[in-house]
Amino acid sequence: MSFIGDRIMMLVKIIFKTPLHIGEAGIGLEETSQFIHSDTLYSAIFQAWLRLFGETMSDIVLTSAFPFVGNIYYFPRPLLPIPDFTSDLAIQYGKAIKRIRFVDYDNFKKWITGMPLDLEEVLNTSDIISKAIISAVQPKVSLDRMTLASNLYYVGETVFANSLGAGLFFLVKLKAEQMPKFKAALKFLGEEGIGGRRSQGYGAFEAEFEDSFYLDEPETPNAYVTLSLFHPASDGEIRDNLYSYRLVERTGWLEGEKANFGMRHKRVLMIAEGSVFHRRVSGTVVDVAPSGFDAHPVYRNGLAFIIGARLEAK
Repeated sequence: MSFIGDRIMMLVKIIFKTPLHIGEAGIGLEETSQFIHSDTLYSAIFQAWLRLFGETMSDIVLTSAFPFVGNIYYFPRPLLPIPDFTSDLAIQYGKAIKRIRFVDYDNFKKWITGMPLDLEEVLNTSDIISKAIISAVQPKVSLDRMTLASNLYYVGETVFANSLGAGLFFLVKLKAEQMPKFKAALKFLGEEGIGGRRSQGYGAFEAEFEDSFYLDEPETPNAYVTLSLFHPASDGEIRDNLYSYRLVERTGWLEGEKANFGMRHKRVLMIAEGSVFHRRVSGTVVDVAPSGFDAHPVYRNGLAFIIGARLEAK
C-alpha cells in the first residue's frame, strides 16, 4: 500500500467466476472487450455503493481494469516513441508492436522512462494474454412471451483461464476511512456481476486486494500517461498539452438505483488509456443525461489517473 497525500493507493484484482460481456460503442452483442474502461468500472462501483449505503461515492480515482496473468500485470501500451527504436528494429518488429494493446509492467516502466526494450520479450509476454484470456461467441435463444417462438442470437463473452491465474486488475486512490465501504461495495458488485448480460449470469467475480504493489515513476517526469479514460475539465487542460492521444466513443444505458430506463445516455468522446500529456491533467465528471431526462443526474467519469513519464528532449 502506498500513500499519495491524504490518500492510499491499492491494487484490486478481479477474479471472474463466470464469463464477462463488455460491449463497446458501435458494436453489437457479438463483440466483447477484454478489459473494462474506467468509466464503466466507476459507474458499477458507484451503483453498488449507492444501493448498499444510500449515499453517493466521491473522492475516489481509479484506473481502467487491465489484464493480469499469474504475477504479470499488463498496462496499456503508452503512445510514446519506443526507446532506441532503429530503422532495422522497425522493419523487424514494427507491425507486430503496433498490434499489441498491453505491455507487461516491467517493460511498461522501461518504456515510459526511455530505457531500451527487449522487443522480443515484449511480444512474447504480450502473447501470454491470448492464451489466458479468450473471447468467444456463444449462441443464445430467446422466446417470445406471447407465441413462444424462438429467436437465435449470439453473445460475445470473454473467458479468463483460472488455471493460469488470469483476470483483470485496477489501481484505486481513496481515503483510508473509505476502504471498508469500498471493499463492501466490491463484494456486493461481485455477487451482482459487472458488464452486460448479468441476468444470464455474466460478470460475477471475487475481489482480492494487493497492498504491496508500488507504482514506480521517474523522479522528474516531463510527460504524463493516463491509465484511465480522460475527459478535460476545460479547454485549458488540453490546449498545448496533448503529446499523443487516441479518442474513444463512450455510451451506455441509463441505470438507476431501482430501475433500468431502457434509454441510452448521450455519446461522449474521451481520451483513451495510454495517451500522453506534457502537463498533469485532472479531468472531470461529464453530464450525459439525454434531453428531457430529469429522474436523476447521469454522469460519466472522466477523472484522470496518470503516471509520470520521460520524453526525450528534442
